[in-house]
Amino acid sequence: MSEGVGWLTVLPGTLALAVLWVLPGYAVLRALGARGLLALGGAPAVTTGIAGVLAIGYDLLGVPWTLLTSALGALLAAVVAGLVGAALGTTRDPSGVTVAGERALRHTERGWLALTWLLGGGVLAATMTTGMGRADQPPQAWDAVFHLNALWFVRESGNASSLGGLAPMYADQAAPFYPAVWHALVAIAPGFAGVTEAANASSLVLGSVIWIAGLVALARVVWPARALPTVLTPVLAATFVTFPAVSVSMLAVWPFALSTACLPGTIALLIATLRGVLTWRMHLSLALGLAWAVAGVVLAHPSGLFSLALLALPLLAVLLVRQLRRQFRLGRRAVAIGVGVGGALGALGVAAFLLTFPPVLSIMDYQRGGQESYLPGMGSLAIDHPLVYVYKITSVNLVVTLLVWLGIALTLRWRHARWLVVALGGAVVLTLLAAGPPEQPLRVLAGFWYTQASRINQLVLIPAIMLAAGAGGWLCGRLTRVLRVRVEWVAAWLVVALVVLTSGLRWTSQVQVMASTYTAYPIAWGTMLEPEEIAMIDRAGQTLPEDAVVLGEPVAGSPYLLHRAGVDVVFPQLSPIPDSPARTVLEERFDEWARDPAVCAAVRELGVTHVYADSLDYYDGLNAKYESRTQGLYLLDPDGGKGSGGADEAGAWTLLDEGGRASIWEFSGCQ
Repeated sequence: MSEGVGWLTVLPGTLALAVLWVLPGYAVLRALGARGLLALGGAPAVTTGIAGVLAIGYDLLGVPWTLLTSALGALLAAVVAGLVGAALGTTRDPSGVTVAGERALRHTERGWLALTWLLGGGVLAATMTTGMGRADQPPQAWDAVFHLNALWFVRESGNASSLGGLAPMYADQAAPFYPAVWHALVAIAPGFAGVTEAANASSLVLGSVIWIAGLVALARVVWPARALPTVLTPVLAATFVTFPAVSVSMLAVWPFALSTACLPGTIALLIATLRGVLTWRMHLSLALGLAWAVAGVVLAHPSGLFSLALLALPLLAVLLVRQLRRQFRLGRRAVAIGVGVGGALGALGVAAFLLTFPPVLSIMDYQRGGQESYLPGMGSLAIDHPLVYVYKITSVNLVVTLLVWLGIALTLRWRHARWLVVALGGAVVLTLLAAGPPEQPLRVLAGFWYTQASRINQLVLIPAIMLAAGAGGWLCGRLTRVLRVRVEWVAAWLVVALVVLTSGLRWTSQVQVMASTYTAYPIAWGTMLEPEEIAMIDRAGQTLPEDAVVLGEPVAGSPYLLHRAGVDVVFPQLSPIPDSPARTVLEERFDEWARDPAVCAAVRELGVTHVYADSLDYYDGLNAKYESRTQGLYLLDPDGGKGSGGADEAGAWTLLDEGGRASIWEFSGCQ
């Protein structure tokens, strides 16, 4: 069995992917006038927005999506931003230094931030790599199969458009809208031989770079008078298992994870854009950067629009009312009233459109079970225990929960950043609605996130971390005055306390969640691949002819042949292919091919040349994944058992390779 690809091998590619996600957006924001942590934190969202628009535009123009074409498009966006910044005089505007805080961080403060980022981001990356095992270890989850094969198709086709670019995933029977920006950026990242290691490396970038950069920028604008909340933020972020670990492993929803990771930086840009001390030129310039960031959040995953609304609407309402009141007092009453009424009508119009938009309705109609009581969900929120699957409690996050409560009290007392409390309350309520009784009428409000508590719970973290950071900064200041010691020492001891009281920044819990869909057998959602089977799949590129088309039960592992070996498969995803009667026939009764002419007709129509068989049973101890819809392909045994056709059809099967309890056979029974 192959030893696989190590993490040191993909380190250059991982660093390149981080640069690819940060540099274009940073160049645009910097040209528009944003500086420092604000530009750094908002950059990934801006890059995502630019990439999403470019991918759609290139598809319409017939231009292939490659690293070169994406770089040229990003360069053009940066040049345009530079021209706008120069025309408005904002590129070198001194106010750009202060929009991310009342003053720039001192060198010593930057040094402390670098250390905490190294600690927090490093722990997130280390737990992920430990749980995954090796860089090319395949994740075994429903959505993971789809995204890995979609990533392979983007690489091969050069089409990363969200408007039908992933049609090959549906065997070109449909070309629906599907958010493909994550696939677009990961597909062109240099330094990765296969898509599995590229996808796994993207998890590190999402958590240790994009997520923390956005939170740091948000902390800087939420608590502009103090540096300590910003410095503490990376460590606080690392104490949560809910994101990124659950999102990129158990759920395997990389596009949604990208959208969530871009939220803090986007909200930071929103605050900076609407600060009352800026000139109209700076407002306009930053608003252009904000527009790109919002596009990034939404194009990464459409539910990002509702996530942004949930967290930012309280803030937006406060900032807009302040601005309108300021304009009213300055004598511009007609403008203030017009903007206020127009904004309200516009918001109502957008809401009405979205609530009648078919893709949104399909998300909201998603049926999902819940628990009989809200108490389990409340307990999980209190200790940051995953709201998905059944994990052993190996660490808790009570200390940060206490800091959040302290932050709530201080915020209300100071009458500052109270929107964080509203946003936190809204996210918690929606999370509990999704986790609670299905018959609750208000549960429909959680439908914007597929009524999945483990998705909405990720949004709780953004205001929670900000409140905890504010409380931590206040606590350090208070202890410094009481103990009469340097604030740096108090902050250092607080970080040590966080590490100790969270059992090493939740190390065991983080690793447990990551490993549950990668290396911990039986796999959480059901085992599809055994270690020897993975090696067999990796050999398939040499074992099978170039024109091979493999039929196999999707949940038994056959779709992995596509992105790991480049072998064409009948089923590139675990969900059924729409409008394909031939595939439906094979799913339901391929094992009757020797008796049912319709089966062989479907085999010939789809060009099947080989069959992927797997005898791993649900009761074999590995919790094999089971799907009632594909019984015609379940537990095939070409060697005289189910689906073999009997002794008279023994010549229809030729064994080519096997690994674990899986095997690949050449099939000629329908020729």
